[in-house]
Amino acid sequence: MELPKYSGTIHPQEWLKQVLIFCYFKQIKDDKEVLNICKTMINSTIIIPNVNEIKSFEELIEALKLHSTFNTFKISCKRKLQMMKFIPEQHDDIATFLANFHSLCNDAEINDHEEIITLLINSYSNYFFKSEFIKRVEGINSVDEIFKIFSEVVFDELKIIKFGSSIALKHVATGKYLSSCNVNYKTGSNQQVFAGEKFPDEDALWYATTSHNFQHCTYDDGFDLTHKVTGNKLGINSSYRSPTTGHFEVNCRNGSSSLKWINTSNATNNNAPYVKAKDVIALKCGISIFRSHDFTFTIGNKTFQEVVGHNERIGGNDEWQIEIV
Repeated sequence: MELPKYSGTIHPQEWLKQVLIFCYFKQIKDDKEVLNICKTMINSTIIIPNVNEIKSFEELIEALKLHSTFNTFKISCKRKLQMMKFIPEQHDDIATFLANFHSLCNDAEINDHEEIITLLINSYSNYFFKSEFIKRVEGINSVDEIFKIFSEVVFDELKIIKFGSSIALKHVATGKYLSSCNVNYKTGSNQQVFAGEKFPDEDALWYATTSHNFQHCTYDDGFDLTHKVTGNKLGINSSYRSPTTGHFEVNCRNGSSSLKWINTSNATNNNAPYVKAKDVIALKCGISIFRSHDFTFTIGNKTFQEVVGHNERIGGNDEWQIEIV
């Protein structure tokens, strides 16, 4: 460990801390001796008036802050803050980002909560984040609480289902996943079979698409649910009935079927506009609801758990939990 010099590129308080740590390891404990060491470690280009008359660490810190280099240092730190961008797609770590952000705020001596909020808003170019963060920090003047809210909103945004991203839908009652494969029904529409699987393998991967230029899924959106492996879209065909239960046939086909998410989670979350991972939902196609249950059917030597459509009241067998895969 080397004795650090002061050249105006570090906050005086932080520099003093580093000198004190050095002296601690070198067993230099006399404050007067440490203060003299500090004075000798100031860069010769930084002229401190009457430096020999300074009798305490506090006076030394104040004298360094009065020098023009400190104001330049603060302006530089503020400029870095204004240029900081949080980009999770580039694997930015939120803890590291906030630690660096907080450190620069301390260096620039920015402690006004409104200025910190503005800097954080400008650091992340995401519509959901901006609107949600502004809403949650209203009336908050604790800097630590502001940073806490920033991380909470970012993590919430990461949970939102995005159009085009891979998801799986787990049937709440049976634990089976909404799945499809390259096998066709032998009756009815003769379209691609649709049934539940126990594990979220590649047959259970889907993605939502929309004709609008939206990024995040909301409960107001109409969308298609596309099977990732085959490219076919999930739908309900009311012209054909299940031979087992008499409900409408569910299949995957080339045509489009506009679906709707229905939030069936606890009442306190029913007004949430965005569709998120772990939300419990029902899927609606037109006026029909997707349902699964313990009824099975067989094609060849393989047994499938039946998924059907119905126009009855939504119940427990109609609930699916969304997972980001």
